[in-house]
Amino acid sequence: MELFPDIIRDLRNFLDAGNARGVLRTYGSDVDDPWPEGRKNNIILGADTGVELGNPHDESASFMVWSGLPGIINDGLLHIMGPDIPEVQTGTVPFGKVVLLEVKGMTGENCYARHRRLDGVRYDISLKGYMMRAVSQYMREWSRVSREAVEKGFSLRVLGSALMSHYRAIDFVSGVEIIFITSSTADVRSAGIIGERAMRLINAMNRMTEEMSFDCGSCEYVDVCSEVQGLRNIRNVLREHAADRKA
Repeated sequence: MELFPDIIRDLRNFLDAGNARGVLRTYGSDVDDPWPEGRKNNIILGADTGVELGNPHDESASFMVWSGLPGIINDGLLHIMGPDIPEVQTGTVPFGKVVLLEVKGMTGENCYARHRRLDGVRYDISLKGYMMRAVSQYMREWSRVSREAVEKGFSLRVLGSALMSHYRAIDFVSGVEIIFITSSTADVRSAGIIGERAMRLINAMNRMTEEMSFDCGSCEYVDVCSEVQGLRNIRNVLREHAADRKA
């Protein structure tokens, strides 16, 4: 079940362009010392904030894609385009986050439920001195890192390592690759344009599954469904199930 082959290809081109400009660094996911956990729904007040990522007044883009094809996702790699948190000089930067997952057993029957489970992982992260707020339907993610955490070395590598650990705890996830973008408003916006196409695919899947609507002539997502075989497969499976229930 493949929905995002073109999206993943464009993300590779995006990374290649960042590397050519000298603004991209790539790391393994391991960090020297695990970061201590924080309280759920951690609150960091403005006065205590050291760095803000994706403030509502700045550009922000956050999305996730997955593939069931082995080797498409570079498991364990973390890409940082722009300054890491200890290197931020202004206190606030635009922020992009893209999660690429290798998955097993994703089918027309289960991809909706599994995608929702994967999308919820971001809310499971609880790190001392880190606060995240997300508006998934707008692909936005706003984070604060406390001044104390910055001074003690909190970094995107710490955050990426924690995210990877949480995704790997899911039985059908076999690989995780993450991209963080802090280089410029333009770079975050470019990633966001790629993400908007991914979100249209997700929204099309959600509409079919939640509304059981197969009237392609009146659907606003008919363009993406006609281009992506994976969406047509989901539609056909759901249509068969609907017919079986009526029989």
